Amino acid sequence: MLKIFVQNKKYKRAGKTRKVSKKALAEAGHKVIAFLFSITLAINCSGIHPQIKSLSNNSSNLGYIQSSDDSPSEDQNADPSLSLHNTNIIPENLKEYLPVIKKYSKIYGFDWRLIIAVIQQESNFKHDAVSPRGAYGLLQIMPETGEELVLNVSHIYDFRTPEQNIIAGIHYLWTQFNRFFSQGMDSTECLKLALAAYNAGPGRVLDAQQLAIYFGEDPNKWEAIKTIFPLLSSKYYTLHKYVWANGRPKSGYFHNYQETVNYVDKIMRNYARYKKLLR
Repeated sequence: MLKIFVQNKKYKRAGKTRKVSKKALAEAGHKVIAFLFSITLAINCSGIHPQIKSLSNNSSNLGYIQSSDDSPSEDQNADPSLSLHNTNIIPENLKEYLPVIKKYSKIYGFDWRLIIAVIQQESNFKHDAVSPRGAYGLLQIMPETGEELVLNVSHIYDFRTPEQNIIAGIHYLWTQFNRFFSQGMDSTECLKLALAAYNAGPGRVLDAQQLAIYFGEDPNKWEAIKTIFPLLSSKYYTLHKYVWANGRPKSGYFHNYQETVNYVDKIMRNYARYKKLLR
C-alpha cells in the first residue's frame, strides 16, 4: 500500500516559490490513497487470487450448505496433516470430544468440520492451550468473554473444561455470524467476516465495513474487507479524518491485520479439506 513521503512543503512554479498548506497536502494524500486503493481492490477482486467456491445461498442453515466437491488447489501453506492420503487426521485427544462438537455444531447451524478447522487454528487441538493474552482452551476463549457467556447463556456454566470451552466457542462464533448476517447475504462471506471478528474482535470488522461503504464497495464481501484492513493502520490517519469524527477508527488503529487475514484464509482452506476427508 501507499506510504506518502513529503520531502518538501514547497514547490516552484513560474520561477516563484509557493507554500503548500497542510490541508492541501492532506487532500492530495487522501485522493492518491483512494485512487490506489480502488486499483488494488479491482485487482484483488478480479479472480487473480484463488478462492474457495461460494456456497449456495438456498440453504437456511450454514451447517447444511454443501460446496462443490472439486478438490481445492494445493499451495505451499497447506497443512501436511491434511493430506488426502492421511485417513487418521483427527488427533486421539480430540476424538472424545467429537460428540459434543457435532451436537452443538448442529444446534447452532454450523458444519462440525468447520469447528474442527477453527480448533486446529486456535489451539492446534490442545485442550489446555493458553495464549500470551490469556485465551484458554481448544477454542481459545478470552476470560472476559467466557465470564460474559457464563452470565448470559444458560447452558454455559464454565469455559475452562474442554466440553464447555467447545460450546462457548461455538456460541461465540454463532454470535459473530448473526452480528454480520443480513437478508440475502452470501453465508460463506458472512462466515469469513465472523471468523475475522472471532480473531480480531467485531469492532475491527465494523470499522473496515465503514471504510468499504466510504469507498463505495460491498461491506459484506471478504475480499473487500481484507483489502481494506491495512487502511485501518495509523499510516492512513489522513484518510480516517474523512470517515470518523474523531479522526481515527472507532476501535483504534489496526496494525496486526495480516494475522487476521491469514487466520481466516487458513481456516477456510482447512475446512475445505476436512469436507473432503471427513464424512
